[in-house]
Amino acid sequence: MKHEANADKIETQLKAWGVQLDELVVGYLHAGALANDPYRVRIDGLRTRQEAVQAKLEAFNAPDGTGGPMTSFRASIAEDWSALETGFKDLSQTPSAAAQAATSHPRQVRLS
Repeated sequence: MKHEANADKIETQLKAWGVQLDELVVGYLHAGALANDPYRVRIDGLRTRQEAVQAKLEAFNAPDGTGGPMTSFRASIAEDWSALETGFKDLSQTPSAAAQAATSHPRQVRLS
């Protein structure tokens, strides 16, 4: 069941990113970042992409079997997944204390 194993890896990575985003949000709220602060905007953008991939994963794993093939699913999340990987790498290079907390994350899952 390679299909389920791949979906499980994606789910695990999404959860890890979700935890990191939660920590980053707490950090910027504690620091009093304004809604238009560039760091906060980047984090909020990552959250939006993470939620989009999560929604697609839930649809893919739907019990009614309408999720389609893994290749179609991967193609549907490729842009968001790439943006998440890049976004977390960029945040880890930001000198903010909240961003430094993001550098201690588990190994990321590759879609290919």
